[in-house]
Amino acid sequence: MPTNGPRVDGIDPAVLEAQRAFNAAIAQMPHPDVRTPDGLAELRAATANNPGTPLLTPTDRHITTSSGTIRLRVFVPERPRAVLYRVHGGGWAAGAPEDDDVLNALIAQGTGTVVVSPDYRLAPEVTAVDQIQDVVDGARWLDRHARAEFGTDTLLLGGISAGAHLAVAALLALRDNDDPAFGKFAGVLLDSGPYDLGLSPSAAAATEQTLVLTRSWLDGLLDLALPGHTTAQRRIPALSPVLADLTGLPPTLLTVGELDPLLDDSILFAARLRLAGAEADLDVWPEGAHAFTNMATPLSELAAGRTTAWINAVLARVPQDDPASVVHGFVEEVLNGGDIDAVDRFWHQDLRWHAGSLGELHGVEDYRAALRAAAGGAFTGMHLTVHDTLVDGGTVVLRFTNSGTHDGPFLGVEATGKHAAWDGIGIYEVRDGKIAEAWFGEDVLGMLLQLGAVSLPGGFVE
Repeated sequence: MPTNGPRVDGIDPAVLEAQRAFNAAIAQMPHPDVRTPDGLAELRAATANNPGTPLLTPTDRHITTSSGTIRLRVFVPERPRAVLYRVHGGGWAAGAPEDDDVLNALIAQGTGTVVVSPDYRLAPEVTAVDQIQDVVDGARWLDRHARAEFGTDTLLLGGISAGAHLAVAALLALRDNDDPAFGKFAGVLLDSGPYDLGLSPSAAAATEQTLVLTRSWLDGLLDLALPGHTTAQRRIPALSPVLADLTGLPPTLLTVGELDPLLDDSILFAARLRLAGAEADLDVWPEGAHAFTNMATPLSELAAGRTTAWINAVLARVPQDDPASVVHGFVEEVLNGGDIDAVDRFWHQDLRWHAGSLGELHGVEDYRAALRAAAGGAFTGMHLTVHDTLVDGGTVVLRFTNSGTHDGPFLGVEATGKHAAWDGIGIYEVRDGKIAEAWFGEDVLGMLLQLGAVSLPGGFVE
């Protein structure tokens, strides 16, 4: 299990019977009108009641984004080999990262992945459009900081229920904006998500007797997330991923319960992914209600095992310490992060560093000494921003902008206190997972012109 078909079989009948008993119990759960303040408060209280103790202890991290500060809930296993960016559910209007603590810790421990869950803003205070941007901002932060924070920049993306919708909508937004973060994602895990916000056939057929996600909740939550939107407006590709161009998406696992009113969303999305040339595994679990994987039942334990196995299989296909990630890690941890001792993890002991007019260095000790001297040298607040990365075998080429404040003597020029930003190119040769040799060239003339240290002869244009 799972088998060749989408419907998972071979499940112990006792497990299915236990799931049916659980379903009978949740059939009695109340469904208040989420459009009212009291009803929304009841929904939010219900989603915050997820029993169990996680296997790992989480930490909270706050990051600054384009829309303010976002809290990240983080589970770090021993020896991380990837980061799973996993978005919680709650119908866009409820939920928090804590709701998934038990499952997130289980995934982290079973796969060696750091699990990061963003505490995005909720409707009706914001719309689903704003929430997609929150998830995009978190993905961009991971693209820039995962290597330095967790030792790896191999990323996976996941989400459950509305979180699955936000996750894949954010991924498509990254792709459509040519964002480098898109290329970091090696796999996607989508659980019980709504991918057609105009309602798929099974969603449209939901009733007040449907388990967990009734028709009134579907309509009410969509009204909160996208107020005033018509069906046609909800079905634009940016909001309904099943209607988008799905070209170039990474391997995807879609998990859904057979009793979920969003069953057709997963079936149709898997079919469209395959038509677009992407790998798509679809698991339809018998007796599974909406978001059953985050409920403490025997069926959810089986689904969690399938999820961890799928992640491990995907990561087994991802080259660890590929040349680009080695170079990016060096930039983030050593050059930008200031961790000079980390140079041993990224460079061979007999490295050769060619810096043009600034000279050459041989061996990691000489290079480390040069880095320490530069840290307290002519420029402070130095930061290297990578714009483009080209990879050819073990050769990695970076186009970057370097910047800093001129606070000390440089090439005979006394400190000016001015901030400058100048372009450069770095060429790195990576062998056996470490940098062996590099050529580094910067627009020093452009820097000096910004500092006012030199001027061009008449007739020349800066």
